[in-house]
Amino acid sequence: MSQEVEFLYSRHERVFMLLLFIQFVLESLYAAVFVVRMRPSMFELEAMYNWEISPKTAEAILWTTLVIQVLFGIVYYCMAALAICTKRPKHFQMFAKTCLCGVVGLVLLAYADKFNLPIFFLRLLAYIYARFLQGLTASILLLPPANNANRNG
Repeated sequence: MSQEVEFLYSRHERVFMLLLFIQFVLESLYAAVFVVRMRPSMFELEAMYNWEISPKTAEAILWTTLVIQVLFGIVYYCMAALAICTKRPKHFQMFAKTCLCGVVGLVLLAYADKFNLPIFFLRLLAYIYARFLQGLTASILLLPPANNANRNG
């Protein structure tokens, strides 16, 4: 039984890593487009809210937004790596909480006109998958080790 659950976990772990890889690629492309379109975004930000701010201030707001996103991404992927490497339910729970923070952060980015729907759904999917893997790893911890099960059975 333990081997079957371990096999199931290994398959889901691969799918989870694929999901994270796709998300990383999309977020990297999003950051690149963010930088390339910085100047038009400054004018869009000023026009959207009809603010009387200088272009330098608008640029500072957008660069700050990008830096926060990059720093969050570093924390996000470090938490994911920790959860995958340790296979501990607590680490998957911490990663799931990080996913929720990322989802809320993306909703707040809508105010800067920088909402990204594909990344939003991938983070939401990562949250759901992390919660699933949290339960699966907790179940694995409750199972007797494979060598004890063979001796007793």
